[in-house]
Amino acid sequence: MKISLNDYTKEELEKAESILFNGNGFIGVRGNLEEAYYDFFATNRETYLNGFYETKTISYPEKMAGFTPTGETMISVVDGQTTLIKIGEEAFRIDQGMVEESERYVDLEKGMTVRKLVWKSPKGRVTKIAIYRLASFTYKNLFAMKIDFERINHQEPIELETHFNFQPVKTIDKNDPRMSHEIHSLEVTEDPTKKNACWFETKNSHLKAQLQWKIKGGHLATRWLEERIVVQTALENTSYEKILSYGFYENDQQGLDLDFDALATLQEEYLKEFWQTAAIRIKSELPLEESVNYSTYALLQSVGTDGQTSVAAKGLSGSGYEGHYFWDAEMYVFPVFLHLNPEIAKQMLQFRINTLAKAQENRRLFGYRSGALYPWRTISGSESSAFFEAGSAQHHINSDIAYAFISYYRQTNDMDFMIQGGFSVLLETARVFNEIGYYRDGSYHIDKVTGPDEYSVLVNDNFYTNRMVQHHFEWVDRLAQQIKTEYPNKWKEIQEKWQVTDEELNQMREKAIHMAKPMNEELGIIAQDRDFLNKAFWPLTKEETHYPLLMHYHPLMIYRYQVAKQADAVLALMLFPEDFTEKVATDTVAYYDRITTHDSTLSYSAFATVYSRLGNVEKGYQYFLENARVDLDNTHGNTKDGIHTASMGGTFLTIIEGFCHLFFDENGPKVEPHLPKEIEEISFNTIYRGETYTISVMQNDHTIKKMDIQ
Repeated sequence: MKISLNDYTKEELEKAESILFNGNGFIGVRGNLEEAYYDFFATNRETYLNGFYETKTISYPEKMAGFTPTGETMISVVDGQTTLIKIGEEAFRIDQGMVEESERYVDLEKGMTVRKLVWKSPKGRVTKIAIYRLASFTYKNLFAMKIDFERINHQEPIELETHFNFQPVKTIDKNDPRMSHEIHSLEVTEDPTKKNACWFETKNSHLKAQLQWKIKGGHLATRWLEERIVVQTALENTSYEKILSYGFYENDQQGLDLDFDALATLQEEYLKEFWQTAAIRIKSELPLEESVNYSTYALLQSVGTDGQTSVAAKGLSGSGYEGHYFWDAEMYVFPVFLHLNPEIAKQMLQFRINTLAKAQENRRLFGYRSGALYPWRTISGSESSAFFEAGSAQHHINSDIAYAFISYYRQTNDMDFMIQGGFSVLLETARVFNEIGYYRDGSYHIDKVTGPDEYSVLVNDNFYTNRMVQHHFEWVDRLAQQIKTEYPNKWKEIQEKWQVTDEELNQMREKAIHMAKPMNEELGIIAQDRDFLNKAFWPLTKEETHYPLLMHYHPLMIYRYQVAKQADAVLALMLFPEDFTEKVATDTVAYYDRITTHDSTLSYSAFATVYSRLGNVEKGYQYFLENARVDLDNTHGNTKDGIHTASMGGTFLTIIEGFCHLFFDENGPKVEPHLPKEIEEISFNTIYRGETYTISVMQNDHTIKKMDIQ
């Protein structure tokens, strides 16, 4: 399985920096060209460590109580991918001489990126160059590179110059609010105990990490400059190698004694086991299989697996959205690993357990008396959103996280995990909604929150939020009763630690029963919120409108109209299909389809899944294609800033939960498929309560079999 990006055009090179990144959940190295900085395309030459960030004071022209005081930004650490190549007295550059042959791709089975070319220098010297790069899944502290050379018509000496850059080469778009607008520098010092090593530290957050390196070749010189370390090496034989090791958090400096080939073997072995259950097979005349499996691979490269980190909106491929974790992690990425590798899914939830105390601090910013409110965007667990209306007011993140914990329990039956921390998260996050809502006319209402649609803010009774809170309340009570009955001693400990009372549980149970869920009886559809359908429609035609709206129109103009950035009510349809008649679901998705801009890539998969389940497979397939190719085709024009992890998770969900409509009962997995005519067959695996099932869905048949994993 390979994804190729062979051209050296501006658009292809910018896209390749994100698509061809090397990551392992801890390290992320962008897919830059190794040899030089070119000015004919926008570049961001960076390396990231998951959880390594700088802090900054957020400045407000008019600051009010409770506004987030400090923001976090994922920054580039010391970046060591730059490798300048000199053949004789000529520097290798793609804008000089001639590239006679070229191929560049990511190999999903070997877990590396490959770049092969034949370069004819201005003086006519022809050299074959093959560059291999990987971030090790076995030793997560390691990034490795190997360059093979073959001299075709000369015997010139070859020298290589590795740059360890302290400050990134970065292109900044000041007009794009989704991007970081600052360049942060590191404080770098030599390590007196090791020859080929340095320490680097942030100025404000005071995070400190170490880089060690091993370079194969004849050492010529090492120079410490103001912005980089330069190591000059003479090529010995035909191969050059460098192994970089980053020490931070729990990752120590292991594996530096191995060479590239040994690491490559371990990488292939790891992925052979991973793809045994993770690969999706799609019989189609179109290259759909590569899109879906690349998405899974990119998520694997981005997701933190240490319980201290999660997965950012751009993964470890770019610094878009400042490297923050959002609700995307639980609602779009988590389900992928819940199906394919529940242990990784569990570690994503462990991050939320480990940051519960910070969520408790965060709810105090809002003046709430009890519970925990998880931040809208974060790295460490603290809130980094400066725009509360469309950011931290999205309190549904509490119930999104709870939904993930509940889904994990239902699919794994891991009550130990729930007792050890999962139930505490559910309880504390539910307490916020138990406090801020109110009864009126026999219904429980939650006002002045923002739902998933960021073009409607501070609304009353957002349907999605209320339905998620209802699910949340029901499961707090259900799990409490189960733990109380089956594990009375554990329940006593929980009760004492968290001051749980029967009265509080009864309140949540009753509020779930009486939760307000606005519907429009005249239209026969879900009302996105209590007032949404009373607003006027967007006054401009599609031809007159500039997209995305947030880049071209004042927020107040957007907020006044029935226009949605992304799936909101439709997301409720996707998560709770049993709640609605087919007619209500059909009319609802059609209505919101007409007024949704899909300015967020989170949107397509929800529409695709709901349409497919309802039998409108043609429409579902159309949205699936929009979603599956967002990054590979750069349809939103910002792949250069990093991949869209939520979109990639959504691609998987549309296949599994849309076209195949996978669900579970006590006997295991079931499917109710609606395959588009363009797909002959889909085969995939899912793990349910410790058993792996292989599911094959054809146009007129399907099979479900337990898989014997050796």
